[in-house]
Amino acid sequence: MSKKEGSKKGAISEIQKNVSNELEKIKDSEKEHKAELESIKIEYANEVQMSDDQKCFLVQISTQNVSGFKKIHSLLTKKLEEHLSNPVLIIPARKRVNGNEYRSFVSKKVPRDRTLTAVFDAYLDDILYPATIVGKRIRYPVGKTRTFKVLVDPLDKETIEYKLPAMKACYTALTNRKLEIEF
Repeated sequence: MSKKEGSKKGAISEIQKNVSNELEKIKDSEKEHKAELESIKIEYANEVQMSDDQKCFLVQISTQNVSGFKKIHSLLTKKLEEHLSNPVLIIPARKRVNGNEYRSFVSKKVPRDRTLTAVFDAYLDDILYPATIVGKRIRYPVGKTRTFKVLVDPLDKETIEYKLPAMKACYTALTNRKLEIEF
């Protein structure tokens, strides 16, 4: 790849093209959810390496119509997993703001939903979406980096259990934090 191709701001990766093509196929096949599927715009798609030799797909969509997306989240995830034969996690693309630069140029307080902590918490909620988070803990083992432990409602165990390694890998790729999920 030449420098010009890699430096393009709007360059689309091969993975993003594949996911977009699969999304178009799903839009054509699903007539009753066509309005919600039309509002979904893929902003970013990437393969994330899980702990073993498997890969999963992380797809970030625009945040304009998140409420409409949540209605068809499970359907869209199942269809994409069938077509791509790997776990797929679909989350809204969150923007974070450097507080120091924001205050010096805009001279205002940083919006709470754009701070680093709020964005990372929103990523966690989005990744675990069909499940309900019951509790959160931070563990500080001696001589190791901190680990974020999340307690999920046991009723949601069968819904997300097959995707646990993918969820951990995607959260680590997004935030560089170690995650443990318990029921």
